[in-house]
This record gives sequence, structure tokens and C-alpha cells, in this order.
Amino acid sequence: MWEPDALTCLLDEQLARYPAAQPDDLYKLLYQGVLGPEHLITSPEDFALRLRAEYETLLPDSAGPLWEPVRPDRSLGRLHLRPFKARHGDLEWLIALCLRTAERTWGTAAELRSAWATFVALCRAGRWESLALAQVQALHDRLEAQGYPPLHHSAIYRQAYRPAYRLVTWDARLNEM
Repeated sequence: MWEPDALTCLLDEQLARYPAAQPDDLYKLLYQGVLGPEHLITSPEDFALRLRAEYETLLPDSAGPLWEPVRPDRSLGRLHLRPFKARHGDLEWLIALCLRTAERTWGTAAELRSAWATFVALCRAGRWESLALAQVQALHDRLEAQGYPPLHHSAIYRQAYRPAYRLVTWDARLNEM
């Protein structure tokens, strides 16, 4: 699995970029980084329809990153739709990339539990003052009881950052945007 130092660096980057992130948001990052997007795509056709519909509603915005990693090895990341639209990205290419990304096997539930345990240990050691240990522990208890399910971003995160992204493997074509 991931080296603790590399995981810590990834979490530090996220908290620096998104200081309003809550424990749920960091769990979502770990979940996505370990397991990838497979839980999101049940039908390629439905996925494409939903993405096209969402994309139509978004205003282009070049602020913020186009792509950011969700894994320490940077092989998988979030492609942000507003900057993609501002750069006149090819939506059909993005749909194909998303589907290819979802076909890949990324990690295991045991790896997710390990990454989460590292995060919890870092919180207990006081690594991030912005994260309340009581909230981290309550989430940990809930995740243990529920078997580490996927979660949505917190309401605070959604309000502060209006996330609109898709998980994709790194592709050299992103350098051209």
C-alpha cells in the first residue's frame, strides 16, 4: 500500500488547498484514491448522459486546478469540470477516459482501511489542528460499523468549493490543456 509519508503529503496538499475540508472529505479522497471510481459507473450510457447533463449546467471557470491527484503515486486524480470547460475540453474524450478509468482495478477494502487508519493515527497525533479529533473518531466508528462505504462530500465542503469533477487516470493529453 502507500507509504505513510507519501499519504501524509497527499493529505497535507488537500488540506492546504481545501482548508474547510472535513473528515468526511478526506475519507472520500482516500476512498477514491484506493478504490477508484468503480462504484460510480453501473451503465456507460447512463454515465455519459448524466455527465453531459451536468456539464451543460456548469459555467466555465479557469480558476483552480484542472486535475489533482487522489493517490500518492499520482496515477489517478480528479479532473475538475469547470476548468476543463474553460479550456474547451473535448467532452466525448473525457467520457471515454472516465470509462477506461472505471474499468481498471485499483485497490482493496483492506488497503482503504489501512489508509484510513494512517489518517486517524495522524489526527490523534495532532497533525492537523483544523480537524476535530471527536469528529474523526465519530466518523471512524461509523465507517467501522458500516463497512467503509462511499460517502458524499460534507455540506461545508460542497458550499465552500462547489465540487464538480470526475476521477480519471493521468493522461498526457491533459498537459496540452
